[in-house]
Amino acid sequence: MVIVLVPITYASERLSITWLETDNKPFFVDKSEQYPLGGLCNNITDLLIEAMPNFKHQKSLLPPKRLSKYLDDGHLACYACMIHRDKKTNRATYSIPTAVYPSFSVLSTEERALKIKQKHGNPVSLISLLTDANFIYGQNDARKFGSKLDAIAKNTKLYESAALSGTGSHANQALLSQLEHGYIDYTIDYPFVADYYNQQNQQNIQKLSIANPTQNVVFGAIGCSTNAPNNYAEKVLAEINEALKNKVLPSEKYQQSQRIWLEQSFPEFSTYYQRSILDPLKEPATDEITAPVDHP
Repeated sequence: MVIVLVPITYASERLSITWLETDNKPFFVDKSEQYPLGGLCNNITDLLIEAMPNFKHQKSLLPPKRLSKYLDDGHLACYACMIHRDKKTNRATYSIPTAVYPSFSVLSTEERALKIKQKHGNPVSLISLLTDANFIYGQNDARKFGSKLDAIAKNTKLYESAALSGTGSHANQALLSQLEHGYIDYTIDYPFVADYYNQQNQQNIQKLSIANPTQNVVFGAIGCSTNAPNNYAEKVLAEINEALKNKVLPSEKYQQSQRIWLEQSFPEFSTYYQRSILDPLKEPATDEITAPVDHP
């Protein structure tokens, strides 16, 4: 009897990534003559696909709540527009920081912004404003703000009392339309969200800085499903992080895609990007950057 021994190989199966996207502008914007690099999060996805040819890539457009459930359910998926956390959550495991955003602002119309400033200061005392029943607050259901603001939101029952909770198509723009037409008096979001709305709709939504509590800039990241089988998130993020460090984050094309959206409301963008995103690539990792929210 001749026994032929067939060698066992452990060649890794070609991993796939479903890149999740939403229609929430200006984070995801169709590429066009006006926006050749797309929105804030389109370009990094495309650059990673280009930088990782050994992976099978596809894209899937989902509304925010469906996207969150898709990650929760453990699909082989990543979302390029999450907020950085040092530690993984039940939903996502995170890449190194990929983006730096300005702190949140109070957004309101010109008339109501003046009243808010007169009563609650400029910059605004947010705790004072949120507890003032004379001003109606509107909120997107998927929006989180980070540890300081989320604690205030919880203590003031902000999420339960919000006048509007929209998670459907173009949620940011729909909310600002409600603000423009007087259904709500203010909301809280990034200042560049107002910039985009104003440009598209010839409006003058005001951006009021928040003094209390003081805030830091917010860091973005790639998030991959923690519940995906066989340590999927750790495997793909090891490759993603290498591509980010060596190809994507230092590239002028990616940095330009961020400047287009951020510099109007965040003139210090380039300084922060160099100091907070590029410089740490040359140094041992630290755990100083923390911004615990899910959707930017």
